[in-house]
Amino acid sequence: MKTQTTRYPLTSYFFIFFLVAGAALLVASLIYTAESGFFSWLRQIAFGILLVGIGEWINHPLQKTVALKDKEKFVFQKILHRKRTPSELGNLIEISGLLLFFSGLAEYF
Repeated sequence: MKTQTTRYPLTSYFFIFFLVAGAALLVASLIYTAESGFFSWLRQIAFGILLVGIGEWINHPLQKTVALKDKEKFVFQKILHRKRTPSELGNLIEISGLLLFFSGLAEYF
């Protein structure tokens, strides 16, 4: 009997990296930056990365599929996966995150 391994493509879960990196950079910029402005260039970049991660999370909803695992015994298997299904809210949050990210870069340079 052949065992089937489940592969998780990295491109389907890259938004988790954006969420963690954006949150960590935002917390670090709030703690260690001595600038008086709330939206300094580093905070703009961090908040932009965080918003892109949130937008991608909204655009990659968790989907459930039932697949036939064994044809002879009629054993079904539930598969959880994420597939990109763009939504208006997710795209709007991503666009605002990208605008914040690039405005922070422009302020830095």
